[in-house]
Amino acid sequence: MAFSVLPIIDLQTGQVQLKVQGRWYTRYISDPAQLERLITRSAHRPVFDLETGELIILVASAGLPAGKPVAFRLAKFPASLALAKVRG
Repeated sequence: MAFSVLPIIDLQTGQVQLKVQGRWYTRYISDPAQLERLITRSAHRPVFDLETGELIILVASAGLPAGKPVAFRLAKFPASLALAKVRG
């Protein structure tokens, strides 16, 4: 199911935060600058599909009043695990 979102993008780490139905999701993207550029040119709010992990942006384009869809696959990384245990 897809939901209209307004993503928060960290250009340094590639982290993307999205609020869907009152719950925050954190995902990652390899080219955050491109995502930011296309969002600024979007014809509508981006849509995030929870099942596929895709963020779909409708970019304004000549001859396409609704916008041209561009999909970004956002990665879901597992929580970091401790690599060592400290004994005391």
